[in-house]
Amino acid sequence: MHRVFLAAAGAAALLAAQPRDAAAQQTPLARPPLALPPDANPQGPAARPPAPAPRRAAPPREAPPPPLRARRAVPPPPPVALPAESTGLARDLDAALAIDATARAIQGQRQAVQARDALVRSPIPGSPAIGGSFRSDTRGPRLANEWDVEFGAPLWLPGQRGALAGTVAAGIEEQERRLALRRLELAGLLRDAYWAVGAAESELRVARDRLATARDIGRDVQRRVELGDIPATEALLTRNEELAAALDLARAEAAVSATRAAYRTLTGGTEAALLPPGTAAGMAGARPEPVMTDGNGTAHPALRAAAAALANAEARARLVAATPIDNPELGLFTRGQGGPLTENGTSLGLRVRIPLPSEARNAPRRADAEAERTRAEGELIQTRRVVEGEVRLARLGLAAAARAQRLAAERRAVAEQQLAAARTAFRSGEIGAFDLFRVRQLQIEAVAVDAQAEVEAGRARSRLNQALGLAPGG
Repeated sequence: MHRVFLAAAGAAALLAAQPRDAAAQQTPLARPPLALPPDANPQGPAARPPAPAPRRAAPPREAPPPPLRARRAVPPPPPVALPAESTGLARDLDAALAIDATARAIQGQRQAVQARDALVRSPIPGSPAIGGSFRSDTRGPRLANEWDVEFGAPLWLPGQRGALAGTVAAGIEEQERRLALRRLELAGLLRDAYWAVGAAESELRVARDRLATARDIGRDVQRRVELGDIPATEALLTRNEELAAALDLARAEAAVSATRAAYRTLTGGTEAALLPPGTAAGMAGARPEPVMTDGNGTAHPALRAAAAALANAEARARLVAATPIDNPELGLFTRGQGGPLTENGTSLGLRVRIPLPSEARNAPRRADAEAERTRAEGELIQTRRVVEGEVRLARLGLAAAARAQRLAAERRAVAEQQLAAARTAFRSGEIGAFDLFRVRQLQIEAVAVDAQAEVEAGRARSRLNQALGLAPGG
């Protein structure tokens, strides 16, 4: 009877110890999933099943990775509450614009056009001139001589000055619109580089999670090998998985360094958008931009630049029409004569020179102005059509990316449940290491696809903003 009592007590102790061991073994499964972008999928957290209570314990393997834990603890804000990312991108965009050669060339052209305003403010349409002459008799200057001095200047034609002022204003406006368009083009390059970093960071987090979980499973397998439940050869599966995860981690770290270097090259060394708020280095995950408007691209910088080019061409056509002839010239001269063979004295006079219009002069100028206006009008129509098409495609892409993200999140949730059940079955001896790693491979694929879907959803938002003509910072 005493032996029976001791046997029962021992069995009870074993049964009490198993839940604690199981809770300890389930620590890797309690690893928080990858941090969701704040507004890429607001319904994402609700779609994920809540973790069991034992998995919320804080054993030694719960601590890594702290950035993911910190982001998971913060509730996702609405899309409009993301000024930090847009502000960071805006600062980086300003830095990229400051060192861009094309932008500098446009600014130089704007200054050149603005310099023509000095001619508009001038009372004459050109430079004045001064001239003179001297004449003497062949018998000598003492017998007869004549000299004259003239001061002349061109005159404005009726309406010419106002037409020229219109070309200056239209030219300045065109260069400003071109600069805004160049800023948007740089924003597109910057957004692509930003999401390249985001994709690399996402793959890095997946690789870290894979390596940490592989090591945890390796300890489970090693424990069963030591107990004699499974052969030692099955431990090679875990070792192979750890080495593969370590290799992926090394590649992901190299990819992050390369994409960050490419981003810094574009911005001239700054990376404000890659820094999470309140930190000095590192990236807590690519954070998607909010869709800043529901417009249809009517205020797109490309449309404004094309419209400004058309307005400039029309202003030049008006200037050609207001200048049918070269500018007339008005001169004031004085003439003096002396010598015994001629009159002695000085006289004053006016001289006017008025060119006559000719078709040989005006026809080519009108044709050039009309050709420029026709070209600008055609580019405006084409640009409007292209912008409308890009906006439609971007909206379709955003809807498809959001749907793919929801499906990827659901698949990941199912894969997490599968892995949890498989690890429980592995600890109880119901399945072997090979079956466990087959389920683990499905979970790895689901996590990678989910992370990629999050990045694609954020990239789709940026593409929609780009198609709408919205640069970071306005």
